[in-house]
Amino acid sequence: MAVLLVTAAVVLICCALFIKVQAESLLNDVAALKIGSSTESDVEQVAREHIQYAVSRESNDDGATTNFTVQNLWLATLRLEPQAFFRASVSVRNGRVHHIGAWLLRSMDIYPTFQASAGMAGEYDEYPQYLTHNGHFEFPTPIGKPYLKVLLDSHASSVQRQHAFGFSFSRLIKLGGGCDLPCDYLPLAWQD
Repeated sequence: MAVLLVTAAVVLICCALFIKVQAESLLNDVAALKIGSSTESDVEQVAREHIQYAVSRESNDDGATTNFTVQNLWLATLRLEPQAFFRASVSVRNGRVHHIGAWLLRSMDIYPTFQASAGMAGEYDEYPQYLTHNGHFEFPTPIGKPYLKVLLDSHASSVQRQHAFGFSFSRLIKLGGGCDLPCDYLPLAWQD
């Protein structure tokens, strides 16, 4: 019986580490894309490398958006961990990457208006008109919300970009509670 429990624990740990490594790899490849200079073929290459996580591709007249999702499905199914997932989105317009988005969310039923705690980052070539902004790197998160949202444009520094996409993927696989603060998801951005 003890051997069976140890084997099950080892399998779950390996599964969790695999999920974390896959999410980190996806983020590294998506974050390696450069706003304004990476092309649609660069995005297609990332999609081919992460085909098991490419969940949709939506096309329109002037471009396309490719969406990816990495989930902790086994851990959540076994109720060892609340459902959590990492999502990334890359939008191409006129042949060039113009938006990169990434989200790390973990289900939390303690918030009445937002059913997760999260870290979210969005990079634009230029901010859309519907977004107000106060610089090239900002945190438009309202006080008291269970998420940290970071926005930046193509003029942000490389350090700001690194902080914006500096997700802590231990939140994707952490067993039990304790990940309900926005600073847990984007710790480098939180320090800014």
